[in-house]
Amino acid sequence: MLIEPRIRFSQKKIIGKNIFGPKPGLKIALFLLFSILACAANCVSQEWTYTVQPGDNLWDLSKKHLVSMRYWKKVQDLNQVTDPQNIPPGTTLRFPMAWLKSGSSVARIVYLTGKVEIVRRGTGQVQEAGVNSILWEQDTIRTAVDSNVTLRFVDGSTTLLQGDSSLRLEKLKGYGDTGMAETSVRLRKGRLHNKVRPRVGPGSRFEIETPSAIAAVRGTEYRISAEENGESKAEVVRGEVGVDSAAITRIVPRGFGTISYTDRPSLEPVKLLPGPDVSGLPSIITRVPFPLKLQPLAGARAYRLQIGTDNRFDTLLFDSLFPSKNLWGPDLPDGRYFLRVRGIDEQDLEGLDSVHAFLMDAHPIPPMRIEPVADAVLADPQPVFHWSEPQDVSGYWFQLADSDRFENLIIDLANHAENRLTPDQPLEPGGYHWRVAGLDLSGDPGPFSDSQLFRIPPPSPDLSTSEFNADELVFRWGKGEEGQTYRCRIARDQEFADIVVDEQVSEPQYSLKGLEHGTYYICVAIVESDGYEGPFSPFQTARIPGPPPSPWLLLIPVVQGLLIAI
Repeated sequence: MLIEPRIRFSQKKIIGKNIFGPKPGLKIALFLLFSILACAANCVSQEWTYTVQPGDNLWDLSKKHLVSMRYWKKVQDLNQVTDPQNIPPGTTLRFPMAWLKSGSSVARIVYLTGKVEIVRRGTGQVQEAGVNSILWEQDTIRTAVDSNVTLRFVDGSTTLLQGDSSLRLEKLKGYGDTGMAETSVRLRKGRLHNKVRPRVGPGSRFEIETPSAIAAVRGTEYRISAEENGESKAEVVRGEVGVDSAAITRIVPRGFGTISYTDRPSLEPVKLLPGPDVSGLPSIITRVPFPLKLQPLAGARAYRLQIGTDNRFDTLLFDSLFPSKNLWGPDLPDGRYFLRVRGIDEQDLEGLDSVHAFLMDAHPIPPMRIEPVADAVLADPQPVFHWSEPQDVSGYWFQLADSDRFENLIIDLANHAENRLTPDQPLEPGGYHWRVAGLDLSGDPGPFSDSQLFRIPPPSPDLSTSEFNADELVFRWGKGEEGQTYRCRIARDQEFADIVVDEQVSEPQYSLKGLEHGTYYICVAIVESDGYEGPFSPFQTARIPGPPPSPWLLLIPVVQGLLIAI
């Protein structure tokens, strides 16, 4: 990995002073020697090298790569080629950069999502961008919110310009078929994700300028942003990046990031957050929008979720920030996708990615159930099932079962035409689960809706044949089915506002012993084996007699009569 050095010179005007001091001879000689050595080193560094392939000859190579054929003899002399027509494969040839073909190159749009505009150089004309659109030097490309575009440069490097961003192509220069290119762009605002091809010679350069920094690199993958406050963030995924800011160059290695400022030196590179744990994310998505719950990542204050059609993420179908580990994915057509997610630290530097593949199988979307509603208790044993009509469905698959596992299907209609259904036969008392799926235009089913419970309640006990044994003070009623129990409620009033007994019993009877004498009102409900309680029966009346009167009380009328007679 090579980081291109950037050398800046400052010129000072010196008047009336010998810059070499009082003994210039030795210093002049040393200066000239240094200059010669520096020039020689520069000349060597400014050569492109080529490895000869079978069938190559110097004449064809010169015609392909040199700006003029008059240089071919110089190339022969420089490389000491004895036979220009027969050069052994594997031989390394040197070509001075000044002799190579060069000229303006272009960038091409290879992927695009959403609304993207090109502002043409000179005229300021705004054009709608599309795949294969060509951009020239000094053109500007802009993306709307929730849009993105990928540019490919002549050397194969790519840059993904994300939503709400603006990028100006400052310099696009190529060196024929050598694979070398000089690319310089200015990110005015927004974010870039760059994949830069390895350096193949001294003419290879990829440079990004923001309002507060310049990043120069060859052969790496990194992200860079230009914030509204003038700050710039660089996050290196692979390789190294040299970031110039405030006359200081930071070398940012893999897995580190830095922040550049407009009024002070850039931040010393800091380690980026590792990729979040995505091992618990589902491999098949059957609901939209869909939840994604991550394991908490230490140090993360937020998360970025991106979705693409392949693991290169050349284009983004979705790109969003979330303030917590609970993420939500969008509605996407059925198919295979890749997501990548990264944590964002307290300094807003985005960490390393974790990538997860998943299959979207959520269409047609399940109908919305209208009736019966969840946990409904239905008096009608032949209820009407009713659901919504999603778009692009040709029919429905309806299932009714006695549990949410749908192992014992009571109704299973795989191609029902209407969005409502009434069972042919009454349903027995008990709990039921129902669900429905839509069929696409080809007749293939989408995912089922979540199961929904409703009940057909057991009838209330028939107390018309009940009896109250006044001697035993026991109230009895008809026995229910096996496994059923009973809830007995006794009150002093018909409205059951003053309840004195509310108990569950296993036998169809209840003893009123212990209650004070008086009139009581009794109702009973059946309790199913799963604990579900049916409706209460109409009440019945029972009277508990008081104790027999004292014999002395019989004398009261006699005494009263005697008193009157006297």
